[in-house]
Amino acid sequence: MTDDGTEPLVTLKEWAARHGYSHDYVVHVMPRYYEDFPAPEQPRRGVTEKGGGGGSALYNPKKLEPFRPRRPDPVELSEEDLRREVTLVGFAKLIGVDGRSVTQIKEDRPDTLPDTVDGQRWYPRAKYRARDLLKMWNSRPGRGQGSDKRRGPRSWAGEE
Repeated sequence: MTDDGTEPLVTLKEWAARHGYSHDYVVHVMPRYYEDFPAPEQPRRGVTEKGGGGGSALYNPKKLEPFRPRRPDPVELSEEDLRREVTLVGFAKLIGVDGRSVTQIKEDRPDTLPDTVDGQRWYPRAKYRARDLLKMWNSRPGRGQGSDKRRGPRSWAGEE
């Protein structure tokens, strides 16, 4: 916050990094896809009708808020449950959702599933570390305007 209580202006690069978007997506796709995407509060220095200019345009983060990705609230598990090895349906029971909510991921987005306990990709009745499934579950995109269905590489892969 600034001295007058307003948020400081941000570049699209800063805003994209803060909300998990790629810089290219925010700069090149969002302004064309969303008709009401806000104009910069402060354009780049030296920009003319023909383009050009240096630096980055600055945006009001409050006006960018409707375009922030909408994700469901994160789920938390006890440390004991995080150490368990579970199937996809077993994980669904742990977090209190219908088994289909989790198993459909293997059909819709198999690239988002973590490796199994034995280091393989999905197979019937495969066991996963609950910690890895929880990271995958909490990073999934949600519904609604501003929700981004495109995700980068599995950010949680290789983390402990």
